[in-house]
Amino acid sequence: MKFIYSILFCSIAIFSCKKTDTTPVIPEPAQEDIAGFAEVGSITLSGVGAAEITAYDPSTKRLFVVTNAGGSSRIDIVDLANPSAPALIGNINILPYGSFINSVSVFDGKLAAALEGTTKTDQGKIVIFKTSDYSLLKQVTVGPLPDMVTFSADGKYIVSANEGEPNDAYTIDPVGTVSIITVADDYAVVTVDFASFASQFAALQSRGLRIFGPGATFAQDIEPEYVTISSDSRTAWVTLQENNAFAKIDLPSKSVTAIFPLGFKNYSLAENSIDPSDKDLVILPGQWNVKGMYHARLPRLCGEQKNQRHYT
Repeated sequence: MKFIYSILFCSIAIFSCKKTDTTPVIPEPAQEDIAGFAEVGSITLSGVGAAEITAYDPSTKRLFVVTNAGGSSRIDIVDLANPSAPALIGNINILPYGSFINSVSVFDGKLAAALEGTTKTDQGKIVIFKTSDYSLLKQVTVGPLPDMVTFSADGKYIVSANEGEPNDAYTIDPVGTVSIITVADDYAVVTVDFASFASQFAALQSRGLRIFGPGATFAQDIEPEYVTISSDSRTAWVTLQENNAFAKIDLPSKSVTAIFPLGFKNYSLAENSIDPSDKDLVILPGQWNVKGMYHARLPRLCGEQKNQRHYT
């Protein structure tokens, strides 16, 4: 994963959703000339590990920025009232609540943060703060290594993808899970795993699902990493990145309804030519009798309220 050291502010292409009585909601690409995009302001925050993920709160005009650097885990707070002169105005110290912070998301004056346990194989937390005064609203225990958190478009749910990575020696391998938090129900949480799909392993594997951990069960080897939510706030789509698949989760019933392997890419086809060697110091694409697996992340869905990762 790349780290960035500054936050750049530019014009943003806007995607709109239109619908009629008979057609579904479909995003329309904006007709923007990206050659005209320009930086209007910047700010430098700390060193390696700073400014990795951001979430903007329009009610306070503040940007909440994930920083794990210099022995500190915190959410830096940047005032964007004047985008040409962003100013660091404070931070939220995360260490009283957990270890590293992996993700943030904002909705309606609430800031949700995904925190690892002190040891990454321990249970994680979603911690919710007010964006106005940074006071604590709730701490919710979720699965190990929550790697991403997002609000549904209607703000009713907070969903975290809990990767459940093993330790380096592979002696501890937590079950990968997804936590669904119902905001109106005092942040009640239901955490679901993928054990019920173990009986389908052979069929899923034939379609490209990758289960590979030494001695790991099906549920242990599934590693949810990224989540996006449909604009009607009923369906979460979760990438199982190391497993070459994604999953569909029904939010009202809080259940996993399907796993979709991504299949294989055939490098023997001319359109998939590659140069697999960096030893000959030349670029020489060719056809090779091998197949590869995809390494997917989900795009933003039209109407979804979520934080985005920006790299420079």
